Amino acid sequence: MKIDKSVLDDYAILTLKGEFDTFYVPRLQEEVEGLLEQGVRHILLNLRLVKFINSTALGSIVKLFKRCKAENGELVVSKPSPFARDVIVKLGINDFVPMFDEEEQAVKHVIKSLNAQELAFDAPVDEEKILVTFPDATRKQQVGKHKVLLGTMANVDGQRVQFLWSGKRYGITPEAAKQLFYKGSELHLKFQVKLCKKGYFEVTATVTEIADGQEGAVRVTATFQQISESDRAALSQYAADMGFLKRQIGEA
Repeated sequence: MKIDKSVLDDYAILTLKGEFDTFYVPRLQEEVEGLLEQGVRHILLNLRLVKFINSTALGSIVKLFKRCKAENGELVVSKPSPFARDVIVKLGINDFVPMFDEEEQAVKHVIKSLNAQELAFDAPVDEEKILVTFPDATRKQQVGKHKVLLGTMANVDGQRVQFLWSGKRYGITPEAAKQLFYKGSELHLKFQVKLCKKGYFEVTATVTEIADGQEGAVRVTATFQQISESDRAALSQYAADMGFLKRQIGEA
């Protein structure tokens, strides 16, 4: 059996080719462990070219699914061959390990899972709006007449903010948006957190992460560079308060 590996920003695709039996189980385990060591915890197992799979191999898929879960990730099966799909369904493994007939469906599932994790700070902002402007002429020219972009807040604390932005209304594709919000670039941000301050926060921040969001949006994480000490303290207190509330509600 041959294993082709494709590592993307937050997940990896392992495409298996040939006969997946007991002999090849250790090799797949090594591949998965290697990815986990790199911090890649979401894995798509593409079985479209698997001609045969035995019971030991099926057991390894379940074990690797549990292994990824233990690392706060997930393993999913995508595009199984007719033989693989038949035995997986007959044994009910698909009730335990997510399985998708198309890779695109599997990718969407993984991205949704990643978004749920990335948007799980202690301080959710309940979809407040955020105004984004660029300090450099190049990106100002890219957005043309749209001098101020409107995004949707997701999370915030005293160090960073995370928001979603879709370029659909501006005619900007997700790939072009990633170039617009490239890692290390500077942003001017204006937003409101009603439970924290009556007025607006106005900060300068640096993009530290850019990834795919849902429905063609991009997920931007930016670390504050210029922010008043009082505003940073207010956002830090807000995050601490929200974290406390979440823990108390979870324990209730």
